[in-house]
Amino acid sequence: MELTDQEKELIEQIRNYKNAKHNPSKTLRVLIVELFYNLLDG
Repeated sequence: MELTDQEKELIEQIRNYKNAKHNPSKTLRVLIVELFYNLLDG
């Protein structure tokens, strides 16, 4: 199974968010949620 560009972007942003655990960005969290919902809406 191959990932789409959107799926790769979502995974990358989640990793960035998790790596910033001492200073998480609210903007990055919003971006992750938007990417997730865009994938659900197809």
